[in-house]
Amino acid sequence: MKRILFLAVAAFSGLTLFAQDCSDLFISEYIEGTGNNKGLEFYNPTAEIINLNAYYVARYSNGNNSFESGGITQLQGFIQPYSTHILVNGQTTSTETSPACDPALQELAQQLDHDYPAPTYMNGNDAIALFKDPVGQGNLADFIVLDLFGIIGGGMQPDDEGWASFTDTWVYKNIYENNQIVDRDSVYIQYYIVPEGYYWLPWSANHSLVRKHTVKEGVKTNPSPEFVITQEWDTIPGGANQWDSLGAHYCDCEFATAVENSGAMQKADIYPNPVSNDFYIKTPEPFYEVVLLDASARVIFRKRYGAGKTEEMIRVHDPAPGIYVLKILTGNGMITEKVLMN
Repeated sequence: MKRILFLAVAAFSGLTLFAQDCSDLFISEYIEGTGNNKGLEFYNPTAEIINLNAYYVARYSNGNNSFESGGITQLQGFIQPYSTHILVNGQTTSTETSPACDPALQELAQQLDHDYPAPTYMNGNDAIALFKDPVGQGNLADFIVLDLFGIIGGGMQPDDEGWASFTDTWVYKNIYENNQIVDRDSVYIQYYIVPEGYYWLPWSANHSLVRKHTVKEGVKTNPSPEFVITQEWDTIPGGANQWDSLGAHYCDCEFATAVENSGAMQKADIYPNPVSNDFYIKTPEPFYEVVLLDASARVIFRKRYGAGKTEEMIRVHDPAPGIYVLKILTGNGMITEKVLMN
């Protein structure tokens, strides 16, 4: 590990490319909250249990060529099929310049990151890479590129505040009071921004992002000439410190597998369906977790059961009409069903 921490990745394009649709891990959620409320969610789009010891996540501070100043972390544990692994900033005490991560966010994690420098100290303009080490020796030369957020080696100007969906068009940072512009900052923002209260903020700073459900694999080459964040990512509404959707991801890979193996896939009985607020689920074997997601992959309901159940009533308060995805974790894998809310 010590050796690879100090290797530059100027030769990023020379690293091995790997994986086809739905064949290996990718980053499914990006938590960029205030202070050190930072985290990353990884999704297993396969029907197999994956040993995470072969996977590393690295941060390229300010889009640098090297992760020496950003840090690298080896993932730990196992990840079930069609399930997630959550890595959260591990800082538990505050200093004058660096606050502790929110304990509520840390409680959601399967893994807490190590001390600074570490990948989960990102602040909106850092590139994040997910690697796989198929040899198992921890040598960067063997690493396979599985996913990338941002641009490695793209560099950041001192006044740039986040990644962009354009580079030629520049916009002002406007500050409002009573819906009137009171200050037009002399600093231009080069990168894509979204309104947040009286300010305009980049998508990748102080906002949580979730991968679009149509994404079935990671980005394996440096985006060129720009990183268009809206191609594969959606913002999670509510501004900073939104992490309710952590712990489950809605991906088309599950449905592709279900179609291919429809004769062998387990099913759950859902009644009534369509539903208004309350509905029942019944499964042929005990289940241990139920997650309901809306069309944007936001978690609407989640509950874990220590002893396991085969039947349960689910109550959703004032859901918006539409199609929802119900994920039921059993001892043999994940059952996925669609629920129509009316």
